[in-house]
Amino acid sequence: MLVTLLVLVMTLLASLGPGVAVQASEDIVNVGVTYTFNTLNPLLYDATIVNHAAISLQFQPLVELKSDMTFDYLIADKVTTEDNLTFTIHLNDEAAWSDGQPITADDVIFTILKTTSKGIGNLNVYNYSNFEGFDAGGQLADDAKLEDVPALKKLDEKTFSLTARHPIPLNSFLASYLRYIYPLPSHILDGQSAEELRTSTWFNAPDVVSGPYRLVDLNLDHYAAYTANEDYWRGSPQIKSLNLKIVQGSGILAGLQSGELDIVPATMAAIPVEDQAVICEMEGLTASYDKPLTNNYLFINLESIPDVHVRRAILQGINRQLLLEGFLQGQGEVTDGFLNSYSPYFDDQLEAAAFDPAAAKDEMAEADWSQDEPLLFLINSGDPLMTHVSNVIVQQLKDLGLDVKVQAMDLGSLLGEVNQHKYDLMAVQYTMVPIDPLADMVWLASSSEDAVNWSNYQSEEINTLLDQAALVKDGDTESMQEVLGKIDRLIQTDVPLVNLYVESPLSVVSDRVDHVSPGSYGMFNDVHSWTLVD
Repeated sequence: MLVTLLVLVMTLLASLGPGVAVQASEDIVNVGVTYTFNTLNPLLYDATIVNHAAISLQFQPLVELKSDMTFDYLIADKVTTEDNLTFTIHLNDEAAWSDGQPITADDVIFTILKTTSKGIGNLNVYNYSNFEGFDAGGQLADDAKLEDVPALKKLDEKTFSLTARHPIPLNSFLASYLRYIYPLPSHILDGQSAEELRTSTWFNAPDVVSGPYRLVDLNLDHYAAYTANEDYWRGSPQIKSLNLKIVQGSGILAGLQSGELDIVPATMAAIPVEDQAVICEMEGLTASYDKPLTNNYLFINLESIPDVHVRRAILQGINRQLLLEGFLQGQGEVTDGFLNSYSPYFDDQLEAAAFDPAAAKDEMAEADWSQDEPLLFLINSGDPLMTHVSNVIVQQLKDLGLDVKVQAMDLGSLLGEVNQHKYDLMAVQYTMVPIDPLADMVWLASSSEDAVNWSNYQSEEINTLLDQAALVKDGDTESMQEVLGKIDRLIQTDVPLVNLYVESPLSVVSDRVDHVSPGSYGMFNDVHSWTLVD
């Protein structure tokens, strides 16, 4: 999903130090993150990893990913389909609210109806447009009932179904839909208007939850403090207090050294590269790099740079391996196209274009190109590493005869400009779910009469391949790899974007906390089993 972009690009806020109410304690586990929660209201989820984790601690999703790209079934225990159109979802018979009431299909249906209601206004539900009854934005009228949504059916107290207009691979259905359905207790919230639910503070200290923890204190700019749900249906958590603390990246090392931080999850914190080597050598900690995951894309506006020779010159004229080695200490990889080696669909036979200044200059010589003013290169001011990387890129493109001017702006402003195609070059971090990259690839590469992507890239061949990918049968990894590999080859040839480098995220766990499975996905799936080491 598009919203997975925000996981690694939101502005860093707050810091360790005075004013943060949550303090280190022998009985508390503190998890350090560098991205904001935005909201703890599940109806307003933004699908960022930090927001997802913060919500899931008290309102668990139906399913969740693991680092090996399989799924943990949480509230749901079985999902089946015979045609990739109708999906039947059965809820765990043991799943229950903290007040002892069972979690039912009525709760899930209530949650879907409210999450997608126009009065809630969650724009991240656009993909529900694939189901009959939802509008083009994936939304429903505020007073919509089950009978108003033909795609949604209640089969029994623990079973419901969703029927799509067009085929959806099972993994995509699980990753893009069920991961973001956080059932809410309809017996507590039913009867409230969309406006009441949208603005309710109940979610900041709920008295009924489904997850292992319950929020007891919240400062969106600094921390979320949780206490154990002793009546958690999968077993009472071993650790009774858990805090998510928003810190500056520059404060992570000091927080780990002082013991103020116990865990720093991969992908949830931007740890300065210069601090990572120190952290990896610290005693009392286990630090580990995950597989390369976070893409750093350089988007090119084809409206202002229509000549493919110029774009190919940019691809060959940037020394991406130098960027990887010099700024990330080699912790990652260089690939072309959308996918990286974390994805099971990655085509390892596709070699990334090499740095070749001579070939790049030849491409420029072939180009029908003249430049009256500098190319506008937008970067996210919340990504300090890109500030340094962009300076190198500007110099390397200058060697090709391209005049480039960098402008840093906050993410929201940057995306506003990009959506209106008011840029020439734009760099941003973008994380695709490795098992489910298709929705993002559709967003970034497909085109129609009514919609264009960020790059103004239009290719009927790409559109056809994306349609073919949607029809690949579940489990046919070889066919999916073949189709998506063709797409990546077209991206390498047409160059609407350049994948500058793929980062391997670092996770850190204190030795005082046991039974933690570090990784980019699934770290909190069994948080109730975490223990403190005596």
